[in-house]
Amino acid sequence: MARRTSWTLLAAAAATLAVAGACSDSHSPPPRALLGLPDVGTLAVTVTTSGSNTPSGYTVIVDGSSSQSVGINGLVTFIGLAPGSHTVLLSGVPSNCSVSGNPRTVSLIAGLVATTSFSVSCTAPPPQTGNLTVSTSTSGSNVDADGYTVTVDGNASRSIGTNGSVTFTDLSAGNHTVALSGVAANCTVSGGTSRTVSVQAGSTVSTAFSVSCAAPPPQTGNLTVNTSTSGSNIDADGYTVTVDGNASRSIGTNGSVTFTDLSAGNHTVALSGVAANCTVSGWTSRTVSVQAGSTVSTAFSVSCTAPPPQTGNLTVSTSTSGSNLDPDGYTVTVDGGASQAIGTNGSVTFTDLSAGNHTVALSGVAANCTVSGGTSRTVSVQAGGTTSTEFWVSCAAPPPQTGNLTVSTSTSGSNLDADGYTVTVDGGASQAIGTNGSVTFMGFAAGSHSVALSGVAANCSVSGANPQTVTVPSGGTATASFTVSCAPTGGGTGTLTVTTSTTGSDLDPDGYTVTLDGGATSQPIATNGSVSFTGPAGDHSVALSGVAANCTVSGANPRTVTVPSGGTVSTTFSVSCAPTGGGTGSLTVTTSTTGSNLDPDGYTITIDGSFSQPIGTNTSVTFTGPSGDHTLALSGVASNCTVSGANPRTVTVPSGGTATTTFSVSCAPTGGGGGGVEVVGQGQIGNGSPTPGSDATTFNFDVRADLTGRFTGTDWADLHAPNQPATLTTDPVADPATSFTAYRNSSSACSDPTRGVEVDAVGREDTGNLVAYTMTVCDNGPAGSGSDFFQIFIPSEGFGVSGAVTSGDISKR
Repeated sequence: MARRTSWTLLAAAAATLAVAGACSDSHSPPPRALLGLPDVGTLAVTVTTSGSNTPSGYTVIVDGSSSQSVGINGLVTFIGLAPGSHTVLLSGVPSNCSVSGNPRTVSLIAGLVATTSFSVSCTAPPPQTGNLTVSTSTSGSNVDADGYTVTVDGNASRSIGTNGSVTFTDLSAGNHTVALSGVAANCTVSGGTSRTVSVQAGSTVSTAFSVSCAAPPPQTGNLTVNTSTSGSNIDADGYTVTVDGNASRSIGTNGSVTFTDLSAGNHTVALSGVAANCTVSGWTSRTVSVQAGSTVSTAFSVSCTAPPPQTGNLTVSTSTSGSNLDPDGYTVTVDGGASQAIGTNGSVTFTDLSAGNHTVALSGVAANCTVSGGTSRTVSVQAGGTTSTEFWVSCAAPPPQTGNLTVSTSTSGSNLDADGYTVTVDGGASQAIGTNGSVTFMGFAAGSHSVALSGVAANCSVSGANPQTVTVPSGGTATASFTVSCAPTGGGTGTLTVTTSTTGSDLDPDGYTVTLDGGATSQPIATNGSVSFTGPAGDHSVALSGVAANCTVSGANPRTVTVPSGGTVSTTFSVSCAPTGGGTGSLTVTTSTTGSNLDPDGYTITIDGSFSQPIGTNTSVTFTGPSGDHTLALSGVASNCTVSGANPRTVTVPSGGTATTTFSVSCAPTGGGGGGVEVVGQGQIGNGSPTPGSDATTFNFDVRADLTGRFTGTDWADLHAPNQPATLTTDPVADPATSFTAYRNSSSACSDPTRGVEVDAVGREDTGNLVAYTMTVCDNGPAGSGSDFFQIFIPSEGFGVSGAVTSGDISKR
């Protein structure tokens, strides 16, 4: 019975709610009290919605857990709720709709139905897009006929006239980038070609580009070349002026020509056809800067003297004595060209030879005859006269035509080569030879032969020349000996540094060659340079070759140098060169400028302190003039720029050839944060104390943008000997082999790149080795803040250390 009563009550509650629902329309007032279940409460929730852009429905949530969907104008009922207060929330209300009292608290009474109603009002959402009108206003002359292009946000583009207007519709509200392109080079846009415009939703905003155009400046100019000639025997047919190696005009000895419509900029002007008895003051070639819309001038001053007589005669005679005289006589040749036959005791004359030195050679001399003083000589012919020279020849009965060669070896030291060596004559005939032995080659043609000893072990070195030249006498035996010294194989290796020091003039432009142990290894070396060899310790033969004929080597060459095991030994070849004299050559000067804020008006190059020409920041000019040593100076360099290398410097111009030199200039920004002319630091990275074996790396430096200063770094974790930490030092004053090669006024390694500096340098390690490295530092805060940064990297060793500065400070000034 009780179960039936319960079902009856539920049915009655349902019927009651149905009646309540039927009475919940907009035309009937809600009941004051509805009948519910006797032991629990019932909640009826009504929703009404008005306005536009309404949603499809909502969700009613009771006490954050029980929920039902409801229409925008509907009713939901919650049955079996406990009597008391309940929280009712209407969710799913969009942002364009509003409802009051949400959430709200409703009290339920057992056995009754409580009601609550949510009234929702909705409005149309505001518009999301707007329009942008772009206009142009162009004034001046030479206005661009095809107009411009307007681009919004880098993609939407429209053509626009020089005085026009276009509108971009339905742009999203917010900031947009508007760019004007296609602007002719003679026109400028006020405020720049790109700007940011804010578009308001539901409205149209405007922006205008104001463009002004000017007539383009003239692109060409004129160049007038003048000549002024003084003296005697002036060239009757005048000269030729050539611009840039192609456009040429004839010009009188005292005349003027003008080249029109030349492009603005530098042009090379050369005067040619100058007679041999005339000289041009300065250089026959120069660089002239032509200005657009104007005429510039340059003048060549020529002085002429009466030429001396141009030719003379040379008489050559022979005087032969002894036996077995050559029956067909000899041949006399002058300068390798003109030849005449001459008897064993005769005379011939060469006429109309140019005044000056000539080479006279006597050939066809039999093998049993010798010429006193040699078969070739230099004779100076005087203009307008006859010069004589005589060859004295003596002949003897010819000796046998072959001879023998005995080669011996003498080896000392330890760890001698067990299989001996090989002796090779003239690169062909070879024989094995013991470490202390002797071999004989039979039947060699009399004369000079090259003898080489090979197969020498790495721990052994040959004293003296290898190969060596030996003269085999006809019918006799020549001897050659090689002295070899061997070091213990367990003795390790050492380093040999060879340095050249060359003085004088007309230095050899291609330098020399250093050869060890008669050809075992070799390296090229500059006229004033240094190279290093690493190999077995012991005695080594060092030879300098490739020395020009006008240069001589002071001291022994070759020479023996003893390389210590695990150490370094040095030797220096001192070379002096005499002037070669005479002739002309060319000199090409190049500038290479990097960095920022480059000098807009370029520089000036001055030769020998008297002749100057302008030169651009990245360009070349060529001068033609007398061969020999010349001093070059680059001036007009802006204060924020520095020249790498010597300035001034000496360059040797070869006769009939071309010398080149390059001035490398680096420029630092003239503005920007964090200074930029000097960086100073002292402190350490790592947390340990600076004692052997700790993780500390200490530093002390003061480096400036003009590539001067000093640097010392110590890595206390890298010990090269007991308690001896590794060090790296750059101090160009105390050690000229070290240097700072680049100074960059910012670094991407820093959170603010303008607070950083990067320095490229060459430093010396505590081992004596020179290494290239890069130092990167960041001045991120005051001393003791722990925010500064320090880094060293040595590319050749793949080694680097870096970290925050734990003690000390780095300051960019």
